Amino acid sequence: MHWKLTEQRLDEMPEGMAFDGRYVVHRHHDGQGAHIDLRLEAGGVLMGWRVAGMALDGAYATEKAPHPLSWLDQDGDAVREDGGRYAWRTREAERRELLLASDNGVRVITAEAKPGLPPPTQERIIAALIDTGHADGDPAVLVRDGITARHRAIERLCGLGRELDGEAFDEVVWRDALRSLDLDGIHRHLRAFEVRFDRKYPPEPVSQPEPLPVIQGDDRFAAAMTIVRDN
Repeated sequence: MHWKLTEQRLDEMPEGMAFDGRYVVHRHHDGQGAHIDLRLEAGGVLMGWRVAGMALDGAYATEKAPHPLSWLDQDGDAVREDGGRYAWRTREAERRELLLASDNGVRVITAEAKPGLPPPTQERIIAALIDTGHADGDPAVLVRDGITARHRAIERLCGLGRELDGEAFDEVVWRDALRSLDLDGIHRHLRAFEVRFDRKYPPEPVSQPEPLPVIQGDDRFAAAMTIVRDN
């Protein structure tokens, strides 16, 4: 599910507000582009949204998988934009209001559920179809084909890795790393494993040369006819 966010600044903190935990806002850039991560402390992990663009107001967001609480106090390769305490004002199935309070002030983030793909995703799909010359093709078929190709390449790479490295092959780490790559990037790693596999297990020749019969004496014509008949 994706959400449309809007932001409202408040002049002061509402009276009697009970907070639900800490939060942090990170500005980040990965293989899918620049975005904001809004992370909320909840039940021993961090939940929240990945927000397209560089501002919360008017942006589209998707819910994130749980992250470690350590992100509340560390930034890694992200840039910390804000952090403080948060409280849910409403938390319904399709509409949520979240109050964020920090040294930068108090604001309310409203999240409304939206059906279908978010507009930024639709725009990227259309651009990809045009760039690859498939503007008139069926996007659903192309997406399924791409997902299938990725799955097969990753499964083959992991199979080769297990065969080559045994228990030293960390499949979880590899799958996580490959998830952020495009298909060309996956195939580059796959080719490296295939080269290693061919070195360890050299492939047998596809065909073996067959020796011709040795010609004895002067009866060359008869020997040649024998070869023609036998083949």
